[in-house]
Amino acid sequence: MNADFVLFASPIIMGFTSALLKKSIDKLIPLLYPNFDFSNSEVHHVSRYVKYPKMGILFEKSNDTDEKDLEIIKGIYTRNALNLKTSLSFTLITQNPIKEIVHEINSI
Repeated sequence: MNADFVLFASPIIMGFTSALLKKSIDKLIPLLYPNFDFSNSEVHHVSRYVKYPKMGILFEKSNDTDEKDLEIIKGIYTRNALNLKTSLSFTLITQNPIKEIVHEINSI
């Protein structure tokens, strides 16, 4: 909780992130209270802490990964970040030049 930023990484398997990343994200739910509140006509958990670290995700595409897969994954993890009271700073793939990835991380 004291971090400013958390980077998650996962291969894309059958059009989605690994089960290990999914389980890791699910285990973050206790960082929120079990109570719910309305926010922008949506129901969300109540914050347990004042500040939450921003999130970034680095993916490794498989041979059958297409742009629609990346769009769906980004949408889901954007919603996960919203539920976790933070924001998704970026989603990048390992094929991006390392300088671009480092720049994104350093610009947070």
